[in-house]
Amino acid sequence: MLHRIFFAFSTVFFSLIAVGENQQFSHPKPNTQPVLVTQPLQPVQPVYNYRKLNSNLQYAFIIKKPTSSKPQEGDQININMQMVSSNRVMFNSTQAFKGKPAVYGVNKPGFKGDIIEAIMLMTPGDSLVCQVDADALFKNTKNKKPEFMKAGDKVQYFIKLVSIKTKEQLQKEQQAAFNKQITEQMAKQKEVEEKQLMKDNKVLSDWFAKNKLSPTRTASGLYYEIKEEGNGEKPFVGDSVTLNYSGTFLDGTKFDSNLDSAFLHVQPLQFILGRGSVIRGWDEGVALLKVGSKARLYIPSPLAYGTQVRPGNVANPKGIPANSILVFDIQLLNSKHLMNPVLIAPQIPVQHNDN
Repeated sequence: MLHRIFFAFSTVFFSLIAVGENQQFSHPKPNTQPVLVTQPLQPVQPVYNYRKLNSNLQYAFIIKKPTSSKPQEGDQININMQMVSSNRVMFNSTQAFKGKPAVYGVNKPGFKGDIIEAIMLMTPGDSLVCQVDADALFKNTKNKKPEFMKAGDKVQYFIKLVSIKTKEQLQKEQQAAFNKQITEQMAKQKEVEEKQLMKDNKVLSDWFAKNKLSPTRTASGLYYEIKEEGNGEKPFVGDSVTLNYSGTFLDGTKFDSNLDSAFLHVQPLQFILGRGSVIRGWDEGVALLKVGSKARLYIPSPLAYGTQVRPGNVANPKGIPANSILVFDIQLLNSKHLMNPVLIAPQIPVQHNDN
């Protein structure tokens, strides 16, 4: 609620400013000695023609020039505001926010007397003064009523509505900011991956030269060797594929396999190709094979688990460290086209003509 935010600043910017107390002024007259005024002058208090919104809240417009729509629930408002009671300034947004308007969200009134009820009558450029029953105000906040305030005292809010940002505008801005953040993160991630890919490619190139191997390299940086060509068709994206596999590091250490009972899962692996349910190196590599093929994939870390650290198991206690190059021996056992329900023609009832 708006008033709760206002009072959060009151302990910082609370100031005991007494107006017109113990002051003496002199009134000079032409060709005479100044005469000392023995009674303090009282400042002239403006008179406002308040309108009652409810039993706890009154308001009066100081400036009212309708310019556009009024604040609605979910909008965001920029306001300048001063909170005064018993000739003491309890809060001043200009001081609190270093000359900038305060920014608040518009919520439903929290209680009878919540000043948001009056603010929702304003348009940008308007100024008004609200008078709120102090007892009702502090009864509905977590703040303690100041000692200088007496029963029946009022709190005045002098408010100028600077601008309104609608809920729809906020949502568009938030979506744009989110999209920008995602784009920046993806660009940063791509840059990191490209640098890591260059490092991994150098390691793999040296390893291939040392072991006298000449695998095929794809545009993404994946290397593969087809050990045995299958007789089936290549799978399509969206097909359900089934395969056996064993995974090792470049040093030959095995970290996973469905052909080794030590890893406690010996069933063939099944997944939907191209849906991102497996590492990118698998989605790309499996799509290169005909059913029945046996192949070896050399997968740079950006196409595997990247900077993620994968937990180990009994057969491989160290797991998979970050930025690990992975080697997989796979055999594509089966590929099955799945029926796309979107492409199924709807059944239309046959209308019989009885005539």
